[in-house]
Amino acid sequence: MRTRYGPKTRKALSNDAIQDLYDDGFFDKWRAASEIAIEINKNIPKYWGQVRAEAVRFIIQRNKMTLKKRTNEQRLEWRADGE
Repeated sequence: MRTRYGPKTRKALSNDAIQDLYDDGFFDKWRAASEIAIEINKNIPKYWGQVRAEAVRFIIQRNKMTLKKRTNEQRLEWRADGE
């Protein structure tokens, strides 16, 4: 959680967290943005600003992850593109 010069930024922590979720198979099922945000926030200190569900899309785009996207009842969901 720390770098040589101090703690990692919130952006770096969220990037690492979503990559860990992808590697652990979290995206094998369809996941809503709110579910993903909750899992990312487990890795971010409570006194920092937490990741909102609206920001999950930008984190996925920033990491260039190969995830399928669908709209289910006006909410975005993602899953791994392994099929």
